[in-house]
Order: sequence, then C-alpha cells, then structure tokens
Amino acid sequence: MTSVLVVDDDTDTREALRFALEDEGHAVSEAADGLQALEVLRVSASSLVVVLDLDLPHLDGIQLLQMVAQDPSLAARHAFILLTAVADQRLQQAEAVCATLKVPVIAKPFELDTVLAAVVAATDRLP
Repeated sequence: MTSVLVVDDDTDTREALRFALEDEGHAVSEAADGLQALEVLRVSASSLVVVLDLDLPHLDGIQLLQMVAQDPSLAARHAFILLTAVADQRLQQAEAVCATLKVPVIAKPFELDTVLAAVVAATDRLP
C-alpha cells in the first residue's frame, strides 16, 4: 500500500482522486494548498507519492517543486505527479523542475486510469 498525498484546491477533484486511490488500496491524505502540502512533506515519516495540482493558492505547484528540489532530503524521499489545466506558457515554467525531479505531467481533464497508472509508476521511484 502506497501513501498518497493529493494536493488540489478543488474539493471535488480531491474527493474523486481520494475515492479512486482508496479503491486501489492506497492510503490517502489531502491538502488544499501548497503550504499545507509542504508541511505534510516535511513532517511525514514515510515516503509519499504526491499528486499535485499546478495552480494552487499560497504556494503553487511549481514553487512547491522548486522548494523540494532545493531540499535533498525531500527530493529523495517523495515522488511527484503534476496535474494541470493551465496554458502552455505556464507549463513551460515547470519543465526544468519537473525534469530535475522526474515528475510526469498529466493534463486536466484527466482519465482516472492515467493518474492511477502514474501513481503505480511513482511508487517505483520511492526509496
């Protein structure tokens, strides 16, 4: 069983992902913004697969990934998947940090099977 953190400011999206991931046997926690997610990442005793929205309040997905990339402990301990519905220009800003952390990007609207498969793949990247 993988521990998954779903980070999205949209309650319906978080709920849909939670139900789908729990149905697959994963333990799921949630965060509604990037600051909450960063705190969870820092205090988590176990490695997490993080399903992360790009467009978040307080600390967006790009900023969160940049902070993780600057912290070798966080970067080594957790694996990330980036979800986005934003324009290409904004996504281009995320390319470098996504490449550094080996973060796949999934466009919204997404197929649940695509996200579930990405979680399985991300699990293989966990220590």
